[in-house]
Amino acid sequence: MSTARGFDRTDVARCWAGFASFGAGLVHVAVVQDHLAQSWYHGAFFAVVGAAQVGWALWALSGTSVPRPRATAAATLALITLWAVSRTVGLALDPLSAAPESVGTADALAVVLELALIACIVAAMPRVAPAQAEQAGNPTAATARFVALLAAGALAVSAIATPAMAATTAGEHAHEHGHSH
Repeated sequence: MSTARGFDRTDVARCWAGFASFGAGLVHVAVVQDHLAQSWYHGAFFAVVGAAQVGWALWALSGTSVPRPRATAAATLALITLWAVSRTVGLALDPLSAAPESVGTADALAVVLELALIACIVAAMPRVAPAQAEQAGNPTAATARFVALLAAGALAVSAIATPAMAATTAGEHAHEHGHSH
């Protein structure tokens, strides 16, 4: 929530939440092909989750407040729980054939981004009345601080999402620059 004099922590947290959701969504989209090889519904699940996370990110980044914070945090926590169950006891329609999946780089980093998303949503929740939240000081300095924090958040998500996507089958299709294949 920006004030007449600049930006506050809720603006930064909202944007970082958007970046984290965008990164997690890109990782989920990157593994759709791998999961389609398993079954059409696994692939469809990851396509829907990835599209929803990217869409929510764009919604959060284009707005002035966190969209549907409680529902988003709950849905993200459900995804993390589903991931944890699949890595500890396994998921299957027949519980006797359920076997835990191994933890991979891409899925572990996606969970890190999802945990960051939840933390940013919590940080963006208002703690005081808007009239009390106004910041004093130089609006130019507040804008510069806001832009610097946005850049830091974008860089952090890029540093996590890039190796996560590179660890997928989709990442194996990358080619070195200067070589033709």
